[in-house]
Amino acid sequence: MKRLIRTLSFVMVFAILITGNVFSSNAQSFTQDAWNAYYAASGEIIDAAVMMTPGSNETERYVSWYSDVDSGKVTLLNAVGGTVGTFDATAKATPQGDYRLGAVISGLKAGVYSYYCESGNFKSGIYAFTVDGNKSFTAMYTTDIHIAKSDEDEYSIRDRAYNFNTVITAASVKAALKGNTVDLILSAGDQASDGLRDEYVGLCSTPYIKSIPFATTIGNHDRKCVDYRFFTFQPNAADMILKSYVGTDYWFVKGDVLFLMMDSNNISMGDHRRFVKEAVEANPDVKWRVAVFHHDLYSARIESRESENAMLRMMWAPIADEFGLDLCLLGHSHYYTISNVMYNNETVTATENGGKVTNAEGTVYMVSGSINNPRNDESVGLSDNIGHDYLTEEKIYNLIDFNEDSIVINSYTLESDKNIGNLTIEKTTDEGGHVYKTPAKWYYPLVEAISFIVGFFNNIGRYYDNTQLGFDIPLFEGLFG
Repeated sequence: MKRLIRTLSFVMVFAILITGNVFSSNAQSFTQDAWNAYYAASGEIIDAAVMMTPGSNETERYVSWYSDVDSGKVTLLNAVGGTVGTFDATAKATPQGDYRLGAVISGLKAGVYSYYCESGNFKSGIYAFTVDGNKSFTAMYTTDIHIAKSDEDEYSIRDRAYNFNTVITAASVKAALKGNTVDLILSAGDQASDGLRDEYVGLCSTPYIKSIPFATTIGNHDRKCVDYRFFTFQPNAADMILKSYVGTDYWFVKGDVLFLMMDSNNISMGDHRRFVKEAVEANPDVKWRVAVFHHDLYSARIESRESENAMLRMMWAPIADEFGLDLCLLGHSHYYTISNVMYNNETVTATENGGKVTNAEGTVYMVSGSINNPRNDESVGLSDNIGHDYLTEEKIYNLIDFNEDSIVINSYTLESDKNIGNLTIEKTTDEGGHVYKTPAKWYYPLVEAISFIVGFFNNIGRYYDNTQLGFDIPLFEGLFG
């Protein structure tokens, strides 16, 4: 079946290249000049910011776009262009006076599809995508993309979006050399530098994320404004007592992996713990558990953040231990690191570049570098809990192969095309080596209460900042999300 799907994919790509009417994630390499021309000529399409995100599982995809009207639909086509069905969109009214529409494409089976969006007088291009029901797949993991608007550089958004597109191209080519495709893109926050709509529009200008599900999390920069709240449509969103105004946790399943996409800006431990518990209980037979959130917990690269990180470790590490998370993908520091296997905030098994851990009795925490704001300060510190690190000013991308019995991480630099990191996490049983430790009875009530109070005051500060920017936010939503 997988070979048949790939054959159909190549047939569709050939048709794309002949007709030029359909966008596919397999044919989106640009030179800088070609990107500039594409960006200049695609104004309406770019402004609509069409984006595909994961559904609850492989039978679904979410598609969203900006619209002048509050209704629209997505039309799904099969591999030969026949209509499979139409899916009505729901609307979010934006602060700019228009709407962000989102539709759930459902009932998908393994095969090759394409789709287009319509609302009012707008009709998008046609975008091809593949559904593969296999448990093995490849994801690209990135973080701190930092599409940024600049008063000094009118082309900043365009050029940073070009960098993002170039990284996905490199990842796609690298995956293809191993006979794979990039089936999912994971981003650990700070997609935008100031949380502005124009930055998210630039983010969506790459054709790739119209065809490959793009799963984002909330970074601290995404909270600088309110636009992320209206930009995203996500499955299985957590119903929290306290959350960020711009969004919340959500989960989805692909293959044999439960992805927990969490907002680490919200430090309400009780809310996150309930979310993880409910997600795990809803998916008891899924073998791998992978969390994606923004803040770097263990690298100790930036000394001034260690007090904050210590508090975050008090919250996140017990959750990882209790629910047996296998891998956490993080960001924020912009420094590439892979931790040792961590349990109870301590190293239990050392890792090394090129190594393998089998039936790990804890969690591996990984941080990638920023695409547009890399850091290469050799004077920074490094925790003893880090098994491998790499300092570079180059752009980094990571390909993670999720297989039945292993997760294989490979990291590369864009400019020099160097493999800078490799680690295999292997399980010989569904449980692996997890101990599933629950803290002392007093721990959760105490830390949950403290984190809720701190998170509430954090929301007060963010509410004040947003009102100073001129946004009319209801008080309750501003304080509790």
